[in-house]
Amino acid sequence: MSAFVSLSCCGVYGSESTPDPAPSTNAAPDFLYNKPRLPEGLLKDKREGVYVTGFPILGYNPETQFAFGAAAQIFDNGSKDSPFFDLTPYRRRLLIGVTAHTGGFAQAGVEYDVPYVNDSPWRIRGAALIRDYKFENYFGRGERTLEPLSFPGSPETFSSYEDYYDALKRNQDGKTWERYDDYHRTEALGVVTVERDYLGGLLRPQAGLQISHVRVQDYTGDTIDGAVMQETRLHEDYLAGRIVGFDGGWDNALKIGVTYDTRDFEPDPSAGVMLQVVGRFSGTWLGSEFDYQQFTFSAREFFNLLPQPKRLILAFREVYAIQSGDVPFYAAARLPFTDGDKLVLGGYNSLRGYKLSRFAGPVATWANAELRWSFAETRFLKQHLRFMVAPFFDTGRVFDSVKDTTMEKWKVAGGAGFRLAWNLSTVVSFDYGVSSESGFFYMELGHQF
Repeated sequence: MSAFVSLSCCGVYGSESTPDPAPSTNAAPDFLYNKPRLPEGLLKDKREGVYVTGFPILGYNPETQFAFGAAAQIFDNGSKDSPFFDLTPYRRRLLIGVTAHTGGFAQAGVEYDVPYVNDSPWRIRGAALIRDYKFENYFGRGERTLEPLSFPGSPETFSSYEDYYDALKRNQDGKTWERYDDYHRTEALGVVTVERDYLGGLLRPQAGLQISHVRVQDYTGDTIDGAVMQETRLHEDYLAGRIVGFDGGWDNALKIGVTYDTRDFEPDPSAGVMLQVVGRFSGTWLGSEFDYQQFTFSAREFFNLLPQPKRLILAFREVYAIQSGDVPFYAAARLPFTDGDKLVLGGYNSLRGYKLSRFAGPVATWANAELRWSFAETRFLKQHLRFMVAPFFDTGRVFDSVKDTTMEKWKVAGGAGFRLAWNLSTVVSFDYGVSSESGFFYMELGHQF
């Protein structure tokens, strides 16, 4: 489910009249004997019981433009006397949101997350959403997408996305290519996953089920401001037999993964590692119209360069993903992780500064590095706020096959961000990324990783 973004927070409710809870002295449950406890600098500000972070959504995304809507997160942190209080970010979390964007995107959805159900080693997550995006990106598939931007209406190639889009929009004797890299996508999606802790809380196998239906509409032949839209890139690749899924359909899948996780605080880690292997398997045996497999291998590492409670976090992520079979083109850029799908390559989740899904292929790899400095914190209207700056560097590329993997010609991007941690578990990110093609400003919920 896409993140819900807030510019102004209008209401937060909970038992804030009570003093800050002291760290729990209870022994960890037997099945969590290895799990790291929350850092003292965070634990001192953790709230007890149930509270709500409710806010209007007034945000901006370079792909979907200005966002309007509302979202609420309901957290239950439990009692300070619970042995889970200083081991988990929360006991339950419910997210409900509805958004509409001026750039033709709208969605409504709900997410529910329950770590350690009934004080057991099990975790259940679920999400359901409906989303409609009139201008979803499609730049092709494979190493061809690494080439400079071009389109049939011009003999030029373009190093700047802004110059490229200006050329696409021109009316050339009643013809236009304005929607050459776009298609209209409507999706209804439901996902449920189950995890269980082993090795004292460090190892978590996961199994999940995805039920999804996608409707695709192509813009070839449409009239735009008096000009006829010429053949789109998507339609070209469909006729050339390069893609499947042009007509949309049911895309149901089973997700199986395993995570090794030593992070000290899931929403905003200061130390530890997270290693994942995740596979998604779609087939007619699940009622899907496609047979394909996706595998994602990833690692995240966090190091605090200052003594607690000060925070200067050096954070890294590395990802390698492989796909095979009849992967529908719209699923090729959505890779499975145990904490939700990520859109790649390009955009906030991978290469900030490139257009969303700018590069896609059977094999994709990328790496991110951030330096997150918490330079101030305060209380305002009984809410705890912590402020961070985060310069970052992103790099990655796609390949046509595993044997083509090389360290040459990787795409690079960089920039800086401002982060606001609100009552610890809610992190709002404001990032500006610059690439060789463009620069984009992002406002998102949560760190990039």
